[in-house]
Amino acid sequence: MASRSQSTAKTKDVAPGGPATPTAQDNVAGEHFLTFAIAGAAYGLKLSTVAEIIRMPVLSFMPLVPPSLLGLANLRGTVLPVISLRRLLNVPDAAADDSTRVIVVNGVAPVGFVVDRIDGLLVVPPEEETPAKILDPAQLLRGQFDQLGVSGKSDAARSSVAPGAATAETQALVAMLSFDIGTQEYALPLDSVREIVALPDHLPDLPHSESSVLGVITLRDRLLPLVSLRALLGLPAGETRSQRGKVIVVSLGDALVGVVVDATREILRVDPSVIDAAPALLSRGAGEADVTSMARLNHGRRLVAVLSPDRLFRSELLSKIAAEQGSSGEEDNQSGSTAMADEQFIVFRLGGQEYAMPIAAVSEIARTPEHITRVPKAPSFIDGVINLRGGVVPVVDLRRRFDIQGADDQTSQRILVLGFAGARAGFLVDSVAEVLKVSSDAIRPAPDLSPDQMRLMPRVINLEDKGRMILLVDPAQLLDKIESDILAKFDSTLDQASTPT
Repeated sequence: MASRSQSTAKTKDVAPGGPATPTAQDNVAGEHFLTFAIAGAAYGLKLSTVAEIIRMPVLSFMPLVPPSLLGLANLRGTVLPVISLRRLLNVPDAAADDSTRVIVVNGVAPVGFVVDRIDGLLVVPPEEETPAKILDPAQLLRGQFDQLGVSGKSDAARSSVAPGAATAETQALVAMLSFDIGTQEYALPLDSVREIVALPDHLPDLPHSESSVLGVITLRDRLLPLVSLRALLGLPAGETRSQRGKVIVVSLGDALVGVVVDATREILRVDPSVIDAAPALLSRGAGEADVTSMARLNHGRRLVAVLSPDRLFRSELLSKIAAEQGSSGEEDNQSGSTAMADEQFIVFRLGGQEYAMPIAAVSEIARTPEHITRVPKAPSFIDGVINLRGGVVPVVDLRRRFDIQGADDQTSQRILVLGFAGARAGFLVDSVAEVLKVSSDAIRPAPDLSPDQMRLMPRVINLEDKGRMILLVDPAQLLDKIESDILAKFDSTLDQASTPT
């Protein structure tokens, strides 16, 4: 004799990726469930808790969270935490396949549960037992994800610039972005740099254009003229390079111009005492742009030629560019006012995931020296110390701080130097990707997945049109109070040890 539940329960297949919504025909007495499989076992969720079913999305890794969280996904502009039901149920992992689905459940904020496959809809009459084990989303999240979706709005509004970053010492330094043209290093004032983008592979040819103009690109719905800094400086055309150049988007009054360079190097914060006026002979070349000053770094062994944005172009050409960019009408004016609400970030990578910090919090970006001095009895999170312009700076490995295993190619590693209550610390990252200006509309609160994660990464940059999700690191919280105290004492001890007696 067939079981009573089999004879009375009604099932209906669900189209892959389709919404789990009962039809009018299903609205009979009884409860509606969505059934699915995990490792061959049958489970279900009340249909009222299910928002939709989607295929396995592209995930962004989030550190410092419970292992059952697989990552974050972009769900039509919403940040969706995706959780493995196998791990929550203590079932061994299995590779995702064509049948794998993510069930998005309702709540204060959406949450996705990964299941092996969807079986269908089930209607169970009153007083009948369900043939599947029914799960409660709230019970599943209890313990590991107690605050998931509860907080975040107040945290997202919090500034993520480290209070100690803008110290008096930092404010007295001259901030510059350095880059290469051939074998010479140049720099532009950082406050004139809007962002850095990759040079496109192909540029349209423009008839009757200036000799230094390479073409135009579209950047956030406006035309950006690209000019060759080589041509502006009167330098010969360089040889074909193995990698594409970079475009530094420079603000020149009301105009924006993309300046093409061979490669960007780092952010420098330089003592004004080591910046001298450029010799007059440097301003007598064939180009339009002038070198206004020279920065003497590393005791004069490294010379950086400093350019002035106001002297990159002839005044009549600059006026023409500004007039063209200002002639688009009210729409451009609105976009310009929106840009005032933008935030600027340094984007870096750790283990294949993109992270970002506010550019104002970063004192400088330094290349990793060939040797980092190990210090006996140093705290475990300190990788060693480096000498930075005569000062001893402790270096923290962010991979270890974020519990990220493995190591990438060390040749691209950089050190982000931040200030903490008068002290400095360097943070070792796999690479620095770009300087990025982001609209405040693209910055979202991160889901509350763990206390450590929420304290360190309360926000994310969700660039839906580009399929990018960048985790925002709060520099003020990068070291908790205990570690900050240890670091301050450690830094003080090093300074005393380095003082000659």
